[in-house]
Amino acid sequence: MFKESELKNFQEAIEKWANLFIKLFGQFSNSDFKLSKLHSWVHHIVDIIREFRTINGYTTETYEALYKTYVKILYCLSNKKDVKEQMIKTVNININYHVKL
Repeated sequence: MFKESELKNFQEAIEKWANLFIKLFGQFSNSDFKLSKLHSWVHHIVDIIREFRTINGYTTETYEALYKTYVKILYCLSNKKDVKEQMIKTVNININYHVKL
């Protein structure tokens, strides 16, 4: 169990680290560091610790696997024109197929 003062210090350390990281490597980022993992770490990790008392098992692995299955593969199957519409149609076709079974 952490004291609130420890969590506050940890949050401040995270923010200092993130700002330094962005300052040092910002020139190499095509996305201006709009990264979900970085955002989650800087803005949500202390709240997660408050709620669950630990970050063991804190991972984005599940979301990365879902992205690969439900976004990346569908994108590759499209003809790269009106991609979102094609992806939605593919998902709807699969859902309707499985519901009928």
